[in-house]
Amino acid sequence: MSKFKPPPFPAGASYADPRVREKMAAWMKEFHHEQMTAIGGNELLRVYCQALNNWVLNPTTNSHDIELLVDEICHTASLEDSDS
Repeated sequence: MSKFKPPPFPAGASYADPRVREKMAAWMKEFHHEQMTAIGGNELLRVYCQALNNWVLNPTTNSHDIELLVDEICHTASLEDSDS
């Protein structure tokens, strides 16, 4: 069994539901905070990069979703640069 808390909605819940997406976003933020505390930023960045790489290489991953994620990462990075 995983040591991580499962997302806070029932299995099979629709990600099309905005409430489910909000709960998933909140769960991800909580997960991120817990992991930053437990393993630190450098290790967590390595974990995120490996997970993204695995997701991109998965043949069932939609190429449009990959493009959207890359665009969002680049957009967010540009916002971080402007804050500096």
